[in-house]
Amino acid sequence: MKKLKTKPNSSLVHPIMVALVISFIFLNISFANAAKQSQVNKFFENLNTLEADFIQVNSSGNVSNGKIYLDLPGKLRIDYSKPNNLLITCKGFWIVIQDRNLKTTNNIPLSQSPFSILIEKQIFLSNKNIKTEFENKSGIISLTLKSSNNEQAGQLILEFSEKPLHLKKWIIKDSFGDVTTVLIQNAKYNKKLSHLLFFPEDFPEPVN
Repeated sequence: MKKLKTKPNSSLVHPIMVALVISFIFLNISFANAAKQSQVNKFFENLNTLEADFIQVNSSGNVSNGKIYLDLPGKLRIDYSKPNNLLITCKGFWIVIQDRNLKTTNNIPLSQSPFSILIEKQIFLSNKNIKTEFENKSGIISLTLKSSNNEQAGQLILEFSEKPLHLKKWIIKDSFGDVTTVLIQNAKYNKKLSHLLFFPEDFPEPVN
C-alpha cells in the first residue's frame, strides 16, 4: 500500500518560524543595546573634564551660545556670550546663577537641578537612585536619566553620536515642563582646567 505524502500544517509551521525569527531579532537588539549602554557608561566613567562651545534653545525658541566647562565630580561653569551675559557656576552643593548686566546672584540647590545627575558623576546604569531609558536609532544613542527619589530634579536626556561615541546634545526637562536643548560643539575631553573657572564672580556692593 502506497504511503501518502502529507504536507506540514502551514498553520503551525509558519507561526512557529515567525516567532523564532522575531525572538532572534529581539535577542540581537537586546545584546546590541546592552553593548551600547555599556559603552555610554564607560564614557562617563572615563570622563573627568569637558570644555566645549554650546548653542542653547529654550522652550520659547530663544537661542543663546557660549562656553561650558565640566570638572567631575562636582564642578560646572556655563558662560553665556552677550547679550545674555549670564554666568552659571557650581563647585559643590549650590548652582550659582549670575546676571552680569544686572549684577545679581541667585542660588539654587544642586539637588533640584537635572545637572545633579551629571555633575555628581554617578554611574547611571548601576545606580538604583536613577531611572534610565535607553534608545539607539539611526546612529543616535539617547539616554534619559531621572532621579528615582527627587521629582524636582526633572530629567536629563543625553544624545551621543555612535561612531565615534561622543556627547552631541543634552535636553533638560524641568519639573515645570520647560524644555531646554543644548548642542555641544568643539568638545575637548579630559583637558586640565583651572579651579578658578568654577568660582562665581564677585560683584561689588551696591552704592546707596
